[in-house]
Amino acid sequence: MIELKKIKDIEDYKKLSEIQKSAWGFLDLDIEPHHLMTRVQKYGGLIQGLYFNGKLAGFTYALIGSWEGKHFIYSHMTGVDQKYQTQGFGFLLKKAQREEVLKMGYEIIRWNFDPLESMNAFFNIHRLGIISVEYENDIYGTGESGLHKGLPTDRLIATWNLNSDRVINKMKQKEPPIIENIPEKNLENFSQETAYIEIPRNIRSLKETNINDALQWRMKTRRLFESAFQKDYVVTDIVFSKDKKRVFYKLYNRFAIL
Repeated sequence: MIELKKIKDIEDYKKLSEIQKSAWGFLDLDIEPHHLMTRVQKYGGLIQGLYFNGKLAGFTYALIGSWEGKHFIYSHMTGVDQKYQTQGFGFLLKKAQREEVLKMGYEIIRWNFDPLESMNAFFNIHRLGIISVEYENDIYGTGESGLHKGLPTDRLIATWNLNSDRVINKMKQKEPPIIENIPEKNLENFSQETAYIEIPRNIRSLKETNINDALQWRMKTRRLFESAFQKDYVVTDIVFSKDKKRVFYKLYNRFAIL
């Protein structure tokens, strides 16, 4: 049985540190403290848990934010214990988060994610329907453990427009991955209506085998995303080559799709 609800019990808050370690391989210095989460929950934020057969298996952790005159919810963490991953629990957590945030009176959730993490990017963009027009360089400093380790912590900023037709449709049905033949003229070319940026299929494996190659991917994609956003492109999807060995961000010039 699956149950999604706000976390209230202090013992459940304490369990969130172990989920963070399991989900992302964090060391103690990277863990978000449970006592801070209790205050966030009380004073306007949102911490939800997913319980599987009565056991806490995942959580979302979000705060109130303000940007360019608009208030929104900033989703700082969504994590699922490693032994429960690939069962769709991440989607259920985000769906529940969306529903609760709408009840709270907000229409936008924002968060950030590593643009080189292909499966997380696919989940955020293709499955949830976020868009992105903003890139930040090394926001946490070079990582020291787990998911963050070894590279500058560059991030794409996700904007989840909760009441958009795009997101509403994504909540209703799971769409299959998009397979495309990428025209060479559109690859890393920001003079067309549509552009593509390639990322490695598995950056975590690459970091373990060749950190220098991983760093080259970081610096190359940083340059490309910054150039794309300066030229008014918006990230709208993740697509795959026919053999599914190559992964690309798909971008449109925002003025061409208005």
